[in-house]
Amino acid sequence: MYDSWEIPTPLVDPHADQAIREALTAVGSAGSFFTGEERLAFAEYARSARGLTSAAANLSPIVAEAIARIAAEASTSRSEHVGAWEKDRRDVLAYVELVAVVSVICSIDSYRVGVGAPLDILPEPVPGDPVPVIDERAKKTNSWVPTVGPALAPSALSALPDENGMKKALGIAFYLPDEVVHQYDVEPGRELSRPQLELVAARTSWLNQCFF
Repeated sequence: MYDSWEIPTPLVDPHADQAIREALTAVGSAGSFFTGEERLAFAEYARSARGLTSAAANLSPIVAEAIARIAAEASTSRSEHVGAWEKDRRDVLAYVELVAVVSVICSIDSYRVGVGAPLDILPEPVPGDPVPVIDERAKKTNSWVPTVGPALAPSALSALPDENGMKKALGIAFYLPDEVVHQYDVEPGRELSRPQLELVAARTSWLNQCFF
């Protein structure tokens, strides 16, 4: 146990904090299929599913199931889950938007917990109706949802440019820009060296059963 003067101060990274603020604003804004209020309800329920809060939103069963699974048991996702979503007469790209919102809030919360900081307060929703912003090149290839080009981790949300951009900006702040991920001589310019950063990334991927 730490004495009071030995308790570590949570890490402050201005670049990450700015990216988080922008991502939370995006989460609270209307997307292609859901309002800002709905998206914030998804984020709130994702926190509850992970045991971070006790609040639970009033959501339809299929939406609540999808959020809880993506937030807490993503490795159990199967094509049948996407099929059930579509059988419920929901657009498959709305599922992509839900994945984007849940993955962003889970990334932010994991960062805060990891550095010993409190969770961010969710913003007030930005008024406005959903406006579809869809990349017309997206189609189903080797995946359960449409993507632009082959489905890989960086292209999973590519059918929805705004959601893809939201997640990518956060990924750059927490990790590296996509274009230098495979340039192993590029140093991130942070407290961790590139080998240390990759060790953490590899261990995290293994624990989350993400094998891309």
